[in-house]
Amino acid sequence: MGNRWYELSPDVCIAISKIEMAKEEDRTRYAKVMLKELRLAGYEPNKQIYLDRIRGYKMRRWYDKNRYLFMAFEYLKDSTNEVQSEVACNVLKYIRQENAA
Repeated sequence: MGNRWYELSPDVCIAISKIEMAKEEDRTRYAKVMLKELRLAGYEPNKQIYLDRIRGYKMRRWYDKNRYLFMAFEYLKDSTNEVQSEVACNVLKYIRQENAA
């Protein structure tokens, strides 16, 4: 059985795990941070990916029902490995800083 797309990079896997274990309101905030970090990293959102996947997919994953998480993860999945790692590291840094405060 193959790995999930986010399990190929340790940073991405840890970031997604931390988000999964967070409270719902924190998940939304982290997803918004991830979307911002994707833009800062130069990722150009492909809105068609989001539309195609939301239309043709049965919403059964833990993040599917939160549109910010769904969009953030789909865009992260679509980005390059370098962008994925950079964004994941920045999101982890944000989560750590928030939890330290």
